[in-house]
Amino acid sequence: MGFSTIRTSRTQGIARGTVRVDTIEHRGRFREGFMAMLGALGNRTIGRSGWIWVAAFSLLTGSIPLSAAASVPAPVVAAVPAATVSLAGALSIDWPVRVRTTANLNLRTGASTAYRILAQIPKGISVPVSGRASNGWYKVSYNGYTGYVSDYYVVASTVRTLDDLNLRTGPSTSYRILLSIPKGKSVPAYARASNGWYKVSYAGYTGWVSGSYMTSYPKPPSAPQSTGPNRTSRVVLTFDDCPRTLSSFTSVVDYAASSNIGLVIAPTGDCLGSFKSRYGVDLAALARAKGQWVINHSVSHPDLRPLSCQQAGAQLGGSGVHTNFGRPPYGAIDGSVRCGYDSRGMAIWTWSRDTRDWDVKSKSITVSRASAALPGDTVLMHMQWYGFSPDALRQIKANLGARSVGVCRAYRGSDGTGAVVRTPVLLPSSLPC
Repeated sequence: MGFSTIRTSRTQGIARGTVRVDTIEHRGRFREGFMAMLGALGNRTIGRSGWIWVAAFSLLTGSIPLSAAASVPAPVVAAVPAATVSLAGALSIDWPVRVRTTANLNLRTGASTAYRILAQIPKGISVPVSGRASNGWYKVSYNGYTGYVSDYYVVASTVRTLDDLNLRTGPSTSYRILLSIPKGKSVPAYARASNGWYKVSYAGYTGWVSGSYMTSYPKPPSAPQSTGPNRTSRVVLTFDDCPRTLSSFTSVVDYAASSNIGLVIAPTGDCLGSFKSRYGVDLAALARAKGQWVINHSVSHPDLRPLSCQQAGAQLGGSGVHTNFGRPPYGAIDGSVRCGYDSRGMAIWTWSRDTRDWDVKSKSITVSRASAALPGDTVLMHMQWYGFSPDALRQIKANLGARSVGVCRAYRGSDGTGAVVRTPVLLPSSLPC
């Protein structure tokens, strides 16, 4: 999905009795060992297993490898709250739109193990990201809660090398090489720098690789194009996932109603639950009250394809929107996904034009791509990105109008006249755009 920009940290608190360093090994002269250790500390190359501060003299002199000291007990270091973790460097680091848990993971009130546990997120669940602490912990939402999870136990995406590729200690060729990743290897990616380099893990090392020699793997599925129940020549603007704030959501639906624009909103169940628990509001009801359409987008936004028909159906029920149209996460569809939708009495509505707003992270590019829509198109955007604003909607409508292309109108009842009224929960087979 996408990224936004923050800075990363070089320091991190650890609350462990024993620190493990699995793979980094250095033998040789004292000077070589000393320089290797400094490089590791400066660039966080020791990786996700932790730092080792004991038996340092033996390690630096090359008398034992780091891997041999893996079981040496280390002093417990108090966890550092996010606010006290130092920021580093000017190079910005992006955070992904969503991350997937690689283990059962505690959701906490703050960005370290010192904070209270809110809930446990099961392994394999995809959750939306709204921020990142300077120590790398992600701010996410799950089951109506918003808190922090350790970046050690999530992955943002998987990338595959297109050639033999150097893994480096930092995001440019000026950094030291850790090792070479063979061509065709798939590795987990945790972040992407503003210059296009990815932070990845391979063979126990964590470092950086050039994005010029990587490709997403597996590639995001190509959703079968679908304009859903829109039988008109008007363009339908659709927005998935979750808004950043309540005020941004209300400003958009208010503007859409006053400007005679009929949007299609596809929030996740987790998003609805989070806003209901925090503000006591139902985003779906707010949108419908302003003449906007609301469709299902699953509970927690997983790829539904690995699930059984029954499991997919459960993801489409629960806390999600209960209606007769839905959009599969990532547009990923196969037989079991179709079975899941059929079991819930929902038709699948994907899109015919993708702005890739999560990728470009640019209001002007998103507006330009949406403005290039053809009559009858369904345009995909996301509520957490830059197309979801009154000004962006104004520009898109004006640009389309300049080409004599209209946008779907706010709902005014089955006859399409009179004032804007509340949309029904079940969408008609032919949308009155």
